[in-house]
Amino acid sequence: LVDDQTVRTRVNELFRCIRLEGINSYTTDDAYLDKVTELFARIVAQLGPEFSYYVHKVSKAIRPDLDPIREDSFAGEVDRRWRAKLETSGLRDKTLTLTVIHRPPPKSLLPFLSRSAPDRLKEETRKRLQRLGEAVNVFLSGLTELKPRLLSAGSGELVGFLGALNTGTELPLYPANTYGFLSFNVANTRVTFHGDHFELSEGVVGHRYGKSFTIGEYSEGTSCTMFDMLNLPVDMIVTQSFTPINSNLMAGRIKRQKRQMQASQDAALSLMEALDIAADDLEAKRQSFGEHHMVVTLFCDTLEELQTLSAEIVNAAATEGVKMIGERVAAKAHYLSRASAVTNRNFADFAAFHRTQLGKPAALTPWGRVITYLPTPEQSAYRFSYHEQGSPDKEPTSGHTLIMGRPGSGKSVLSAFLMTQARRAGARIFVFDYRLGMEMAVRPRFFTALTSRSHRHRPIASRKWCARTRRPPIRPCGTGGISHRFLCPPMMAAICTSACSNGPRTAAMAGSSGRALRTLFHSKAM
Repeated sequence: LVDDQTVRTRVNELFRCIRLEGINSYTTDDAYLDKVTELFARIVAQLGPEFSYYVHKVSKAIRPDLDPIREDSFAGEVDRRWRAKLETSGLRDKTLTLTVIHRPPPKSLLPFLSRSAPDRLKEETRKRLQRLGEAVNVFLSGLTELKPRLLSAGSGELVGFLGALNTGTELPLYPANTYGFLSFNVANTRVTFHGDHFELSEGVVGHRYGKSFTIGEYSEGTSCTMFDMLNLPVDMIVTQSFTPINSNLMAGRIKRQKRQMQASQDAALSLMEALDIAADDLEAKRQSFGEHHMVVTLFCDTLEELQTLSAEIVNAAATEGVKMIGERVAAKAHYLSRASAVTNRNFADFAAFHRTQLGKPAALTPWGRVITYLPTPEQSAYRFSYHEQGSPDKEPTSGHTLIMGRPGSGKSVLSAFLMTQARRAGARIFVFDYRLGMEMAVRPRFFTALTSRSHRHRPIASRKWCARTRRPPIRPCGTGGISHRFLCPPMMAAICTSACSNGPRTAAMAGSSGRALRTLFHSKAM
């Protein structure tokens, strides 16, 4: 550790890790996704070849921390079954981490002759830390909408993230001391290689099996959503690395490849045209090139599960035109890395920062409770809340929730379910349901059914929109009819009776609520 946020490698590289919240590719407009991808690609191109980049997507299990509804009622039974369903759904979350690496500058003989080794290393480290800090600040300011933050060793996140790359499970880890190798704190398990897979044992994560895949053949084109289908219900790490190549070296490689194809009379004319376009973009500074390497690593509890999910990885990549092959770990694996030259835009598409947000935690809601978890199409979860972001210690924020949909799409069922889950926060619920669509949920014992007197004179079949005024029957037609004052007595009785069990403060609040209701319901009918 150089400082609380910077790590020095054994080859004198300095890096810092940035944790990103990400954006939801399923609910966000494609134009915005492309905008974020292009922004990341431009930053990579502008910083130059002195930096390298890693992007890690670590998949982990979500354990819903819902407080149980401790009551023998309809809401309690629904909650028990729903929590049991969530525990067996295999919900997953991802952590997105961007690692910015500053590579050591080319060696020079002049500093070696003018200063001693400790002073030279100290001064060089200071300059490199300043340069690394500038690059990190560019990402922090440019990717503000993704809510970036630096990982620190003091919080246990930095070392915990490095440890997760070995085990697939991210846990808080702390360095034993400031000086020394972090590998002694990170490597806390035994790894045994068995040809096409490896085995983890004698560590904090228990006994597990793993397998790594890499790209054998790239697709003809890339898009920012091409690897979003890698959402398997298992611990998984997707690693993307990108090391920029000097423009002059890359231009020479393109020219050499063209001469070889022309000398051999290669029939791939489309590839010749692609090389011409790449050379033009490179010379015009519209894009840069770099060595890209992608690795997908799975972690499973059994070999049978590992083989099944391995086939799903290969099939999912094949749908996007990418050929994934299994890695065989050998003694000289670092000589066998399959790095390929791609553009900065290709790398930005591969490493798209896509992740499903989990919603607001309990501390950022006015009620101080998570109402419920809702599964998402990408096998993640979302914390539902009626309110906007707020605090239990401050004035409640707006809590207007609108559910829209076609007839028969399940609006009433969803509303009834959310009402049962709201009992987790001790909420009292008043239902205005003139069509009785939620009668099944209202009649059970956890609600007090209030039937207005106007409904006794209006059959259910005739409770339709009034043809003359286009108003619902909850507000009767005509000027001489019954006004909406009929709602006041039952609501007043429900609010101002047995609910006042928290002392004088609650009674005073109920009194003020009663006065507000009288003002509301005795106003002139519209």
